[in-house]
Amino acid sequence: MTVPSLCYVTPSFAPDIERFALLRRSLALFSPDIPHIAYVDTEDCAQFRDRFGQERNLEIVPTAELLPAAVEAERRFWRSWRGRVAERIGWRLKLGARPFTGWKLQQVIKLEAICRLPHDAAVFLDSDLVLCGRMEAADFFADGRLRLLETPAASYEDFAFEIARQILVGAPLLEPARAFNYIHQAPRFLTRTGQALRRHLDSRHTDWRVRFFRESFPSEYDLLGWATRVLEGYVGYHVEDTPPESWVYNVKTMDALDAQLAECRAEGGHRKFILVQSNLRMPVAEYLPRVQALIEDLAAPR
Repeated sequence: MTVPSLCYVTPSFAPDIERFALLRRSLALFSPDIPHIAYVDTEDCAQFRDRFGQERNLEIVPTAELLPAAVEAERRFWRSWRGRVAERIGWRLKLGARPFTGWKLQQVIKLEAICRLPHDAAVFLDSDLVLCGRMEAADFFADGRLRLLETPAASYEDFAFEIARQILVGAPLLEPARAFNYIHQAPRFLTRTGQALRRHLDSRHTDWRVRFFRESFPSEYDLLGWATRVLEGYVGYHVEDTPPESWVYNVKTMDALDAQLAECRAEGGHRKFILVQSNLRMPVAEYLPRVQALIEDLAAPR
């Protein structure tokens, strides 16, 4: 059976370049044959190309080639010194946080990217994710269908994302709640699912991105999961309700790093991915050497 074509997708920028380098090293060790497309802030592309431009199966795309001009201009403003001053003044005047935040922008980049990929499916790898086991394209499919990780919503956060999704797709809030969680490593969706979602959002909003940035808890994966379920009826997907920890060694606290790395070593990288969550603010120099030593050891011939 022919396996649909697939690529990895990563949004990144200069402050994450060391994390990105670790991700790239893990891909070279464990998954060198799957194409990797990195969408990088336009002003950082030269730095990324100087460092990674010769690597196999990597394409570096500036955000200016992906985002609408107005979104790209706003992104550049908020990343500039003028934007930082405006944000600081906003906080001092108690005007609240700006809606155009980096984590929302990365979500918009993923939603824009999946609509125009030259592949049948995308696997999203953020820069704080590292492979620790061998992965081929066939590993993401079952009987020719993309393996979709879907679990019932279980936390307040899951339902917060679901409310934002319900608002964005224009569904009534009085409907009985039937929420799911799709934020499992590594999220994967068919390109046509992204296109179907995009058509729906365009039909509901003059500019869906503006509405997306206004939401407090939007989730690109929740939106894509809804599209697979409601717009496409799971066609082309193999749904798996598996425990979230089955695919990833998840470092949620700084104290958990050594224990998770030890478990990964004991299991021979069986779960395939290590996630050191970037919101921990853990210095890269504190964990990168230990993670890199582990994956080099796991990749060594036995």
